[in-house]
Formats: sequence, C-alpha cells, structure tokens
Amino acid sequence: MAKPGPAAGSEGARKIADAHRGSHDHDKEGGFAANPDLAREAGRKGGETVKSRYGATFYQSIGKKGGETVKRERGTEFYAEIGRKGGEMRGQRAATARSAEAAGETPVPARKRGRPAKKAA
Repeated sequence: MAKPGPAAGSEGARKIADAHRGSHDHDKEGGFAANPDLAREAGRKGGETVKSRYGATFYQSIGKKGGETVKRERGTEFYAEIGRKGGEMRGQRAATARSAEAAGETPVPARKRGRPAKKAA
C-alpha cells in the first residue's frame, strides 16, 4: 500500500517540505546547535529508553562489536598508537602542573573525565 501524499523526492514533496520548514519552535531556536543542553537532554532520554528496552548489557555488546570492527579494520597497532598518544598528553599535563606548582602559580586543573555531574534541580 502506497503512502498518502506526493512521492518522496518529487516536486510536490519538495514544496511541502519547504512550506513546513521553520514552522516548529525548535526550527526557530536553532535546534541542537544553538542549544547544547537540548541535545544533551535528548541524548539522555534516548539512552534511558534504550537501556529500559534492551538492558545495560546491550551497550556492552555494541561496544564490543565496535571494538572488534576497529581491531579488524585498523589492527592492534592502532590501539597501541592511541594509547601512546594518550600517555604523552597525560605526561605533558603532569609536567605543566609540576612546573606551575614549583613556580608558585595556581596549577592547571586536571582534565575532566567521565560523566558530567548531575545538575541540582
């Protein structure tokens, strides 16, 4: 059974899309690019929905699949390379912090890691 309305990609479909564009509040506000909190909230809700439907092990399995794909396509040397780069950056940050502390300056704050703290309501 065909969908109602003009065929996808047709002149009629383009006219409808052009007329519709900008008719929602999120279109006027600039969407996710203009409001990162909106994107963060949408991602959080989507993640919760997926977790409730498929369980936490779903994320473990897709992470494992992704890791195996990267390993197959790029090889184990790729992981060694990104590990070295991470170690170098950590060493540079530590050296900068030590030199700032020795000079009596306020040390450079450590890079934030992990999930951001929840905002108080």
